[in-house]
Amino acid sequence: MMLSTAQATSWVKIPPHDPSRACATIETAVAQMTGAKPDFDLWPLYFSDDFGHVEFGERAAFIRSMTTAHGKPDNKPLRITMVWPVGKRKAKDAKALYVIGLQRDRWFPEREGSFDPMQIEPAGYQIDTSYWLVTFSGQNILEVREGRSYFDFIKYHRRLKGCADN
Repeated sequence: MMLSTAQATSWVKIPPHDPSRACATIETAVAQMTGAKPDFDLWPLYFSDDFGHVEFGERAAFIRSMTTAHGKPDNKPLRITMVWPVGKRKAKDAKALYVIGLQRDRWFPEREGSFDPMQIEPAGYQIDTSYWLVTFSGQNILEVREGRSYFDFIKYHRRLKGCADN
């Protein structure tokens, strides 16, 4: 029996995003960013940093860039500081956006401080914060995109509780 085109095509309905399950998924994505979790997953994650989309062959260099600076390993592991939802969502929406704050205790070489060329910051470890936009479809992350400007999208009072180390 031949099926018509309408009968042969199946549509997959993406379930609504559940914010209460977002924290664990974001923690997994951050673990993949640092190589603490294997890179292979049933639903692959796509990372975009300041240099663009991270291709499969670039994953090792990307992980190194998230765990070392100027040839020295970070003093402490990368940690999630805060997770904020972006925009207004309805309960049945499958798509969701979050801005996450990540902190590293990374090495900085000696450098000029402030606007005074005579003031030199000594080399050493220093806390560095970056912000990333996390795009969800249902319970799966589609992409994690770096960008300091995403910090401007957050509403402080809407921060997700229980998502970050504090």
